[in-house]
Amino acid sequence: MAIETTVLDFKLSNTFEEYEAHMNAPEQQAMFKEMGVDTFYIGKSLEDPKRATVMFQGSENVLYDIFTNPQTKTIVEASGHIYEGTKITRWLS
Repeated sequence: MAIETTVLDFKLSNTFEEYEAHMNAPEQQAMFKEMGVDTFYIGKSLEDPKRATVMFQGSENVLYDIFTNPQTKTIVEASGHIYEGTKITRWLS
């Protein structure tokens, strides 16, 4: 089975610290684990404190399918992640 790394680059509606705390919260991590997704990097832009990037790993298409499902938009945006304009790149290993 191929492992897909999904990189999201996006704007924030809150602070990076608030976003990071939301993503690292036990209930959020439990949800990712249930989906078979690992979050292994969360970083903020040096140029723009309202921009962040996250890298996830999981089976091929799993995160992309979740993220692009319109029903998950409210869940995504609850973290402070601005859905519109998110740049998604996907890598296989």
